[in-house]
Amino acid sequence: MLITKLEYQKKDKGRVNVYVDEKFAVGLGANDVIKLGIFKGQEISSQQLQKIISESEFGKMFNSALNFLSFRPRSEWEIRQRLKKKDPGAAQDDVIQKLRAIGQIDDEAFCRWFIEQRTTFKPKGERALKYELARKGIPKEIISKVFETQEKGVSDFELATRIVKKKFGDKFDKERIQRFLASRGFDLNVIEEVVQKVYNNRSI
Repeated sequence: MLITKLEYQKKDKGRVNVYVDEKFAVGLGANDVIKLGIFKGQEISSQQLQKIISESEFGKMFNSALNFLSFRPRSEWEIRQRLKKKDPGAAQDDVIQKLRAIGQIDDEAFCRWFIEQRTTFKPKGERALKYELARKGIPKEIISKVFETQEKGVSDFELATRIVKKKFGDKFDKERIQRFLASRGFDLNVIEEVVQKVYNNRSI
């Protein structure tokens, strides 16, 4: 294997794209290129290339991101926030691009996973879910697309009815039920429908 080209990145002159056998291999900080002794025409093995990547700023941040993702899926915004704490440098853009390429970053897939998790373990209304997703940096257009295309198992009314039954049983307390459902992000019309059902039939 041969390092065939070293080229400064157009958007950041402090970073260098390294090409091996005429193909892009990795983006490194200029300091990494000097520190690791990389030069055009240098012959390297696949093991040496992996060592260069792992010891570079990019490699350290990439491994940090993979570790962060090992616990649960993350939005792109969450990963960027994590990487900023490690290093606010331009390497994070290369890491994000690599994670997208290998399918580790997909905001639409994350959005669907998040809704499923919330619906299963901590049911909330659509309004609350949209708010939480927005706080995780999911673009509005992706949130709207997912809610429009997501196959919904139960309606907000059915979901709200279930959690009221679980929390309150046959006890009727209009104000407490209203406050509880409002805190879970259910719309006013859904809350009123559920309250009316509870009032008319104490055994939900």
